[in-house]
Amino acid sequence: MNYMKLKKQLVIFLSAVNTVLSFSCNQAEEKKETIEPSSTVSESEVGKPRIYIDSSVLVGDWVRTDAPYEIKISELSGNGVLKVGYFNPRSINVGKSSWSPADGAIKIYIELRDVNYPGSNYDLTYFPRNDTLVGKYFQAVEGVTYDVGFSRKK
Repeated sequence: MNYMKLKKQLVIFLSAVNTVLSFSCNQAEEKKETIEPSSTVSESEVGKPRIYIDSSVLVGDWVRTDAPYEIKISELSGNGVLKVGYFNPRSINVGKSSWSPADGAIKIYIELRDVNYPGSNYDLTYFPRNDTLVGKYFQAVEGVTYDVGFSRKK
């Protein structure tokens, strides 16, 4: 086996160990969901282990750290469906929403479709260590992207 293949396998192995440790330290024992590779697996995904994610970890109410905007996640299903509400402070229509495992993390996408929100969207990543959602908010009317964060509402 040449050096590059061995190095690549070592990086994949260490990434897998890190992923497993990160999620296993923050999971409840019940309601685990298996995220399986799709039928069209890219070359970079070959050999990666299955990722076990507690699908309920994101369920709850989240408040943006810089404003009183709220995301209310009620359900995540195994096929990437995310049931979510958005409030500013009144309900804003959510046009699309989804979640997916990506690089050992959980990513969520929320697209708003309402008056003054024609395609504004959130692209967020869940960080279990801090129990936060962090990412980008694209404000479609202004055409500006902001760095944003959400904390779980207590």
